[in-house]
Amino acid sequence: MNHPKPRDGSVLAHYISQFSLVGIDYERFVEGGGKLVSREDSSELRSALGDFRRKISGLRQTHPQLAARLEFLANFFASDAAIDPETVRSAPEKTGHETIFALLYAAKDIDLIPDHMPEIGYCDDSSVVETVLTRNATVFEHYCATHGLKWDALKPEPATEAAAEPNI
Repeated sequence: MNHPKPRDGSVLAHYISQFSLVGIDYERFVEGGGKLVSREDSSELRSALGDFRRKISGLRQTHPQLAARLEFLANFFASDAAIDPETVRSAPEKTGHETIFALLYAAKDIDLIPDHMPEIGYCDDSSVVETVLTRNATVFEHYCATHGLKWDALKPEPATEAAAEPNI
């Protein structure tokens, strides 16, 4: 599908615009997005985290599970970003990059499904977040254990064959 380059001109925004919702493989989408995350994306997210937390707060009433998972990923990112880049990080780079991708995806207005669409606007955001949590479950479970958090409340449901393909 040929889409124009998004207005903000970022590599991630351009990447997102290249996907069609029809037959999307979220595993591939998240993996590719994570590989494109740059230092600038991390800095952008770090400086916009306060505004993003306000957006998460706005989701608590209508999308409580998505809000809780985004808050978890934001806290994970903030914790990982606080570590001096010259030291060994506790989380693999892939996990950090995929976390940043999910957070930026949810924060930006460039989506596969526009957030303002009634009832379905956050399905894509939820799918991206769920994919990141699933792909990095071992790291996040360890993070929860070392920070006194309950992973069971956040972890994705095991995929079943019927649930493996989103019916959108």
